[in-house]
This record gives sequence, structure tokens and C-alpha cells, in this order.
Amino acid sequence: MGTMTLPFIDQNVEHVGTTRLRELNSAKLKSNRKTLVIQENDTPLAVLLNYEQYLIMQNQLFSLLETIDLLTNEDEVASLKAGLDDLSAGRTKSIAAIRASLKKRKK
Repeated sequence: MGTMTLPFIDQNVEHVGTTRLRELNSAKLKSNRKTLVIQENDTPLAVLLNYEQYLIMQNQLFSLLETIDLLTNEDEVASLKAGLDDLSAGRTKSIAAIRASLKKRKK
């Protein structure tokens, strides 16, 4: 099995005070590539990251939840094991053979 990348916040983190929020306008937010940990009196309050990073994290989290769902479903696990057994036993077809078979069915 391959390795899975877990969601994480970019290591390029900058801790900033709440007063820095007043400086952030849309132009600065668009060009910001750092993850900002907003804090007050050394207490973290919130995290600000760019939207692309947020979407990547959401997609990775969704993928992880789907994997957990699959691996906790007995029928899905049995099907996965059967497929791996077929692969190990050499019971496979090339994609070209599958496509040819599908074309024949359409006719």
C-alpha cells in the first residue's frame, strides 16, 4: 500500500498579535503565503491560511474519512481482499482487453 499524506498546516508559520489583523487588507491576504497564528498575550486564538491550503486540507481530510469508512465496512474489505487475491494469483486483464470487451458488448 502507498503512503498517505495527512493534512497539516504549512510549516511556514508566523505568530502574530491581534493588532496585525488591522493591517490585513485584500491585497495583503491575496499575496500571503504564510500560515498566521493569531494570538493575544501569547495565547493562540485562530489560524489564518490561504484558501488553496484550506481546500487541500479539506480534500485530504475527506479522502481520509472515505478510507476509514471503506476499511470499517466488512463487505468493502472482503471485496478489496478478493481483488488483491486475484491480483496475486494473476487473474487480471489488460486495460486494452477490457476496452475491447466493452466495445463488443455495445455492438
